[in-house]
Amino acid sequence: MKYQIQGRTLRIFIPQYDEIVLFTMSFTCILLLLTSVLTHYSDIQSISPTEYDPRIIVAVFIFFAGLVLSLYHAFFDRPKTSLQKSFMLFFAILVNAFSGFMAGGYDLAHARGWLIIFPILNMLNCVILLFMWRSGVLDESSISDQHAPRGQILLSAAMVLLLYYLCHVIYNFPWIQTLSICLVYSVNFIRLLEMIILRPPTSGTTV
Repeated sequence: MKYQIQGRTLRIFIPQYDEIVLFTMSFTCILLLLTSVLTHYSDIQSISPTEYDPRIIVAVFIFFAGLVLSLYHAFFDRPKTSLQKSFMLFFAILVNAFSGFMAGGYDLAHARGWLIIFPILNMLNCVILLFMWRSGVLDESSISDQHAPRGQILLSAAMVLLLYYLCHVIYNFPWIQTLSICLVYSVNFIRLLEMIILRPPTSGTTV
């Protein structure tokens, strides 16, 4: 009984990825990928296939599989298999790790004022996630089986689009800073926003 209670207590500190969080991550990546392809199309064409490492190709395949599955399960109420959860978990860890390291190298050197909070949060998420993953604490059970309501998916999409437009178009932030801000929203602030906007009305007596 004592070990069960300790297990439940420790489980609170292990990240849980539901369909809303995974959707916001994948939707942000889609926006950035589309922007990069349209902006740097000639640079992408000039890359030779011989420059790719097979391990990188496998990692990219798993990454895109997790991205597609995160989008798919946000709109279709289908049970997730263990293999699908593995892909989705790898996708979430890779996005956060990449953003954490890249943001740490760029944002800490260029961010000013309150914007410095985003690379700091990303780096903390990155270090914690990688440690938990390598130690086996973070596994497929961290991918939730609960299906997200369609209204929350649409709200998340609208908020990501708004953040992306403000960061990338209005303020002309570099792409890594845009990714950092959108990830901080998806991982840390999305639940607070849902509680404020989508919370059910409290019942009360009318006078």
